[in-house]
Amino acid sequence: MRQLAIIGGGFMGAAMAQGLVDAGWRRESLVIAEVREARRFFLQEELKVPCVRNAREAAAEASTVLFAVKPQDFASAMANVAPVFTREKLAISIAAGVKIAAIEAALDCAVIRCMPNTPAAIGAGATAIARGKHANDSHLMTAFNILSAVGKTIIVDEAQMDAVTAVSGTGPAYVFYLAEALIDAAMAEGLSREQAYALTYQTFVGAAQLLQHDPAGPEELRKRVTSPNGTTHAAITHLQANNWAGIFREAVRRARLRSEELGRQ
Repeated sequence: MRQLAIIGGGFMGAAMAQGLVDAGWRRESLVIAEVREARRFFLQEELKVPCVRNAREAAAEASTVLFAVKPQDFASAMANVAPVFTREKLAISIAAGVKIAAIEAALDCAVIRCMPNTPAAIGAGATAIARGKHANDSHLMTAFNILSAVGKTIIVDEAQMDAVTAVSGTGPAYVFYLAEALIDAAMAEGLSREQAYALTYQTFVGAAQLLQHDPAGPEELRKRVTSPNGTTHAAITHLQANNWAGIFREAVRRARLRSEELGRQ
């Protein structure tokens, strides 16, 4: 019996497998189910993790099954593996918008729903997990440990998942969009493309590391670099005058509403 079967060898499935291997999991304790032959070959060569074509075969021999397929493929993936599922298995889903109740109805087992984000691919993800009605503390910690292999993990109620999606699930795109804007602004002020990229990238990396290591928090860190009537003050004052924070809050709200809408479909 393997510890974990990963259904889907795409971007997130591969990231999960790599994170677990890096965290010390034995490769033989994992199996990835992937229908694309070229992708299976790539995963076996790169990760040295067993790969099979048949998801049902993979699920049958694992105590925990992690579904890393796209939301539109989730129903067919569950239908495929349902005949080999028992109450003793744990199903972990990272499919956006798929409710715990739908998974429980299809598989009749313990379910943990997760919302990771794309930095999980480099072990720097932010993930929230929520348990279903059949999942006990042991199931929750199993999922917590698996997802913690690819970054920071927190426990939430499923009712909070749409907000999580709007904050950390969508969050990397907010950062990338701001980086785009700063690069464009840098070039407009006379820097070359290479200079703009180099300074922007390092500014984001350095600021994120400072935020992580300094307990003062974002507001205090911002105030420290904002001298009265200085350059930062001029920039922040312009953003505040144009309700930048309000615009951003509305963007997050709309992401949350869209997540709720997708969950009803």
